[in-house]
Parts: sequence; structure tokens; C-alpha cells
Amino acid sequence: MLTGFLFKMKDHRRKLGRRYESGHILFFSVLAILSGADSYRKVQKFIVNHYSVFNKMFKLNWKRMPALTAIRYIIQGTSAAVLEKSFRWYSALLAESDSKNRFISCDGKVLRGSFDHFNDRKAVLVLSAFLGDSHIIPAHEEIAAETDEIPTAQRLIEASGLTGYIFTFDALHCQVKTLRTAEKTGNDVIIQVKGNLKTLLNDCEAIAVTSAPDDVYKEPITKTRNRIESRKAEVFISPVFTHNEKQDLAEALIKVERNRLVFNTESKTWENSDETSFYISTTVLNAEEFGQAIRNHQGIENRNHHVRDVTMKEDKSRIRTNPHIFAKLRSFALNILRKNSVRNVSMELFSNCMNIKNVLNYEGIRQN
Repeated sequence: MLTGFLFKMKDHRRKLGRRYESGHILFFSVLAILSGADSYRKVQKFIVNHYSVFNKMFKLNWKRMPALTAIRYIIQGTSAAVLEKSFRWYSALLAESDSKNRFISCDGKVLRGSFDHFNDRKAVLVLSAFLGDSHIIPAHEEIAAETDEIPTAQRLIEASGLTGYIFTFDALHCQVKTLRTAEKTGNDVIIQVKGNLKTLLNDCEAIAVTSAPDDVYKEPITKTRNRIESRKAEVFISPVFTHNEKQDLAEALIKVERNRLVFNTESKTWENSDETSFYISTTVLNAEEFGQAIRNHQGIENRNHHVRDVTMKEDKSRIRTNPHIFAKLRSFALNILRKNSVRNVSMELFSNCMNIKNVLNYEGIRQN
């Protein structure tokens, strides 16, 4: 299934003297990442070790194994736009069977090891979307050096081609243009309000104090390790704000209270850690749905960014030429793991490195 997307991509090299098809190298690279590879050298080692399996599958009949430089040249020269288009089609196919997919979290991430002081290049920033229910990444957008997340997020909403979804953002994106972009594309947004928009935050606090909520939901108390947490979501429909444009676009105000007891291992005591947050929404949901959407937004940090940095070692990667290409290949791999309901990614990669059959049997990779 994955080969059907990668093999159709146009090869950036001329045909004369071409020993290896780019589709094969990209496909084997995804398999290598699923087996724990985090560099071009490890991808090359993976291909050499499993050549007999791949030769049987695709009748490669290579006269020699691809060198590290050949693999690096093929991957780095791949068109980011073409690969992203293929990625979005493939991810949509993986996610389409899950009818619950409705909330999309968006957040930016720095590829910290991609900076190049010698050529005066800063680390690459990538804005990713994340489906809260299936944990699949449907799209990314590279953040240009001369801009920031805000216009990139607006472009992502427009370019994704999605309609009927609810995008969740942090406070940086509380912009009238972002709200209008969602409205224009047939989507909705839930955006946090913080002190960077002091007038709007003051309005939210005043509404919560002077008005009775239209709906309230208290989540069951959760206990994890050294923390006890409870949450309450209150919804205020048709809020009146000082800023008229936001008032016209915002259909609801959400107040979320988080009460935590955190155990201090040094003092051996429980300490309070309470927090109140405000959000505006262009659609109206019940308090439970709003609370779940806001909680799901944290999933992009815990189940995407953290996994990429800690397990897939993305932050430690020193790929500096077009590092976002290898990052997209990591997303292919991560989506395949999520589609196959893998919970412990670290242990799964360890199992895969010992048995290539595990990888080839994944839904999304299996050959029909």
C-alpha cells in the first residue's frame, strides 16, 4: 500500500546512469525508521542486511549495494512539496476508517539539530497537524525563516483540503485572520486566550465571573504516578467581547479549571498546582466535548513531539541539508505505528529491528 504512493513520485535525477529507483530507497528508508534507524548510515546498513528479502519482493537484481552517499543524495534531493502531497494522500487513507476523527491539534516543532552555523542557517521549524483520536499526522507545513507559525497555520488550514474539522491552537494563533480562514474553509477552531491579548483575556475573566455557564462538565478524578488531577469545563455561549471582530466569529467561551495535587519526593508532601485557562471557539459543543478537545490538544506534545525526540531521536539528528525530508519519512513511520495501534513505540522499534517480518506485516505496508 505504501509503495503505491512512494513509487508514483517523480524521481529528481536524470535517467542516464540511474542504478536505484528513488521509490525503493524511500520505501526502504521508512522500513528502516520503523526498525529504529535514525540516520542515513543506519538506513544503508538496514538495506544491505535485508537485501535478500527486498530482492525477492521487488526483483531488484542490484549489481552492488547503494552507498551511503547515494542514499543521502536520493533522500535529500526529493521534492518536499511532492513528498508532502504523497504523505497527505497516504495519511488520509490511513485515517479514513476512523469516523471519530474530528479534532486536529496544530503546533510547531523545531528540528533542533538541523542548524548550520557554517552556512548561517537556523534550525528548521515545522508546523504539524495531529488527529486527536487516531493520533495520525495528516499534514505538515515548513515554517519559512522570514515568517512564523501564524501565517503557516492559516496556510495549513487552507492547503489541507479538509472541511468539517475543528482545529485547536495555542494562544499564539488567537488572530482574527485565523478565525476567518477556518470559516472560509468550512472548519472551526478552538484557541486558547492568554496574556498576549490582555483585553480579550480580561473580557473572558469578566464573563466567567458575572455570567452563569450554559453547560458544565467535571471529569472524573485521575491518578497517575505522583499526581492527582481533576478538571472542570464551563461553557458560555454567545459571549460579548470588546473586540467586535472576535465577537462576531466566536460562538462560545470555555473556562477550564485544573486542580492538581503533585507529590514532592523531596519534602514527602502533596502540593497544590491549580490552573485556570480560557478558550474561544467558532462552534458550540457541550462542555464534555470541549473538555476532551482541549485535553486532546496536549496529545501533539506527548504522542508526537515527545516520541519523535526521545524515541526516534529527531532532536539529536544532525541532518542539515533538507532535514524536513527525513522528518517526513519519520511521520510516515509514526503514522503506520499509530494505524496498527502501537502504544509503546520504543519497544515496537526494538522488536522490529530483530524481525523484518513484523514491519512487512503492518497494515499500511502489506503488499496485496
